[in-house]
Formats: sequence, structure tokens, C-alpha cells
Amino acid sequence: MITFYSPGVPAVTLSEPAHCAELTRAAIWIDVLEPTADEEQVLEAALGIDVPTREEIQEIELSSRLYEENGVLFMTGTVLTHADTSTPQSSTVTFVLARDKLVTLRYADPVPFHVFAKKREANLQRYQTNTQFLGGIVDAIIERIADILEAVGAKLDGISVKVFAPEQCENGEVIHRSLRRSAHGYARKKRQRDYVEILRRIGGVSDLVSRARESLVSFTRLVAFYHEARKENAVTRESLAHLKTITGDLASLSDHATFLGTKVSFLLDATLGMINNEQNAIIKILSVAALVFLPPTMVAGIYGMNFEHMPELKWVHGYPIAVVLMVLSAVVPYLFFKRRGWL
Repeated sequence: MITFYSPGVPAVTLSEPAHCAELTRAAIWIDVLEPTADEEQVLEAALGIDVPTREEIQEIELSSRLYEENGVLFMTGTVLTHADTSTPQSSTVTFVLARDKLVTLRYADPVPFHVFAKKREANLQRYQTNTQFLGGIVDAIIERIADILEAVGAKLDGISVKVFAPEQCENGEVIHRSLRRSAHGYARKKRQRDYVEILRRIGGVSDLVSRARESLVSFTRLVAFYHEARKENAVTRESLAHLKTITGDLASLSDHATFLGTKVSFLLDATLGMINNEQNAIIKILSVAALVFLPPTMVAGIYGMNFEHMPELKWVHGYPIAVVLMVLSAVVPYLFFKRRGWL
């Protein structure tokens, strides 16, 4: 599908290939979404340039995504798509600046393109040149990434509350994890936490942040390349100021994405630490239980031997004494561990 945007008039979607040349002459921005082979040929004939195919775009190395050929700029950036779903994706968008025209070649439908198209329809006289269209599209992409990072921050706050939330006693009193039970103790009810679900959420947020950072880095390089390539040409002061603003926004969002990535790593380490604490508590209980039952087992083992000369076997009260000895040998270590706060 090819959509033509001309100054001062609404967008026009190509319906007949015969009208492509006429629409191309009048249009400033030509948006190409998943073109067919016939549409690519018609567009190439109307523009007089070689439009990259999908296979060529996918084969372009990261270091070769920005180049100039016969005065035409070819710039490929990475755009985050499906950010509101559980499976975010990254898609490439190629910007072709040929003379006074801007061609965007894409094989996905990111939200920023819809946002910019609606914004442009609301003010048809605002965008008159290819530089203004390019700046408007990049602005929409930056605003979308900013919204995504803001939502990511909110998600991380929710995960942080769930990981570090205090526990509650049966009577509703809040007790933090760092507090031990006092001598009198609390009948504390341990809340079950679904750490697997927390790890899944952290993994999803981490993927979203990494894709957002990838998009920010690609557009930082794209804007810098465009500024360098057009530095020698006549560029208006307004365009230079806009480029400077875009560069500053990209830098600040990159720093924010780095901060969120650090927070993701911290929450991941904290969650794994909580899991280790839970496992250590279980192992501690098992170790204490084994130590508590070890003395009674030893007593039972001694008096379970069938040697002929064992004076205790002839005692009238030998059996109850052995039972009491086993009970005491279990209770005394338990009380000792309880007093020391190890249980």
C-alpha cells in the first residue's frame, strides 16, 4: 500500500498504478507499507531511484544502514512495535530522502505513523517540506518511546512493591522481613509468593527496555547522519534547532532507558535473593529437625543393641527412663534453638 501526502491536502492512497507518476510529483511524503512487486516497480519508475526490497533491508548490516547514493540518503532505523502486547517486536523502517521528497519504506505498522498522520491531518498547512515530515515522524517515534518507558517505570514500581512488600501477622499487624520473631513470638503467617510470575514479568519488561534502547540508538545514529550529510546544504535555522531538540530528547531517553535497565537488573537480583532466602529457610528447618531427632535416634540405637551384658536391660524402670531420655534429648535442643532465634 502506498499513501501520498501533499502539502495542504489530505492523504491519498494509491488505487490505480497509472496515477502513481502524477501523485508522486505532487507528494512530499510517500509512505510505502508492505509493497508488492508491482508497486515497487511503479514507484521506482516514478521516482527514478532504486527502492530497497524487504530482503535487501534485512540483509543490511548495522554499520551499513546509513549511506548516500547519487545524492539520495538511505537511512534505516529500528522501531518498536507491539509494545502493548506480551510479545514486543522490533521492525526496520527505511527513510529515503530524494531531492524534495521523503519516502518511508516499512513492513510493519507502528503506532507513531498513525499518530503523526492524524496530527498532520489536523493541521494540513504545517508540513511543507521533506525535512519537516521527517522531523514530525521522528518526533512521533520519540514520543511513543517516551510513553513506553513511562509505562515500563510504572510496571517496575509494581514489581518492586510485590517483591519487597511487608508480611502480615494473623492479627493483621505488619512485620517486615528483616525482623525476627521475638521471645514471645508472633504466630506469623507466611504469605506465598509466585516468584515464577514475577520473574516472567521482569523478563518481559527487560525485553521491552532493551528493544526501546535499540530503537533509541538507531535513531540517534540516523539523526546524526542526516545532520552531517545535510550540513553543507542550505538548512534553515528552524530545522537545525529542531534537530538539536531531537538529539537532546534521544539522549535523555537513552539515559532513562539505561536507568530502567539498571532497575530491572536490581529487581532480578532481588527476586533471586528472595528465592534463595526461602530455600535457605527450608534447608535451615530441615537441618534443625535432623539435629533435634539425632540424639533420640542415638539413644534408641544404644538401647536397641542386643548385647548380653547391658545392665539397663534388667532395670524395672529402664524403658520409661529411656523414653524420657529420648524426649529430653529432642526437646532441649529445640528449646535452645528457639531461644537463640534460629527457628
